[in-house]
Amino acid sequence: MNKKIFLLRNKKLIIIFLFGLLFFASLVYLGVRLYFSKPDYVIVRVKASPGNWWWVTPRPPDWLARSIQVGDKEYNALGRSTAEVLEVQIYDAGGPHKDVYVYTKLAASKNKRIGKYRYKGEPLEIGGPIALNLSNVFLPGMVVEIHEGESLPKKTYKEKKVLVRQFGKWPWSFDAIRVGEHMTDGSGNVIAEILEKKKLPAERETTNDQGKLLQVYSPVYLDFFITLKIRVEERGSDLVFREEQYIKVGNWIWAMFPSYNLSGGEILTIEDL
Repeated sequence: MNKKIFLLRNKKLIIIFLFGLLFFASLVYLGVRLYFSKPDYVIVRVKASPGNWWWVTPRPPDWLARSIQVGDKEYNALGRSTAEVLEVQIYDAGGPHKDVYVYTKLAASKNKRIGKYRYKGEPLEIGGPIALNLSNVFLPGMVVEIHEGESLPKKTYKEKKVLVRQFGKWPWSFDAIRVGEHMTDGSGNVIAEILEKKKLPAERETTNDQGKLLQVYSPVYLDFFITLKIRVEERGSDLVFREEQYIKVGNWIWAMFPSYNLSGGEILTIEDL
């Protein structure tokens, strides 16, 4: 009986030892493969956001936006850089919040059969979520662009002159509009400049006691006519300002200047410069 128990115990120990040896060998194999494998580098543009695109989420606060720096990196367990910030665009969104777009170089892995990438084991897809643990910043966001290779994509920009009309504004706010003032993208690139400004009594419609439609002018409110020079990106046949504003006559534009928040104005004309 004792001999059988001894043999049974030895058999269990041998099985445990073999499983442990197999597990250790698997770890060594994975470690060696991870250490010597060459990553598939991609350039990914991330829009900072704590949620997904199909619901409204808060914009990043100012203290998070200004903490993201070009050169910030993320490292894996072996101390190798897996992500590096190449370019940062920060746009004033009114109040303490910002719109933040970040170009990063990622050490991803590509499934050659289906042509898709993974980063940190998760799918890397446009519209999908991503989280970067940078040097001193945790940056959650959404992937909005993916480009193969290690070079930033080339984009085509043009300058346009647009006339914008703001309706029913208080007179005192006109003085805050400063001709020559600039708006930048956070990387030092000027994307808008105030060229001219003009004000007229705000137009209103009313009816008299016979029901006839009349045009009248407000004795208090003003309509502002502001001429801007803006830098737009060409995306096919579209002109895009500040990442997501499509410039067309009849569309509205938002531009935040140091002294004046142009929070919505209708585009009346668009001219080449």
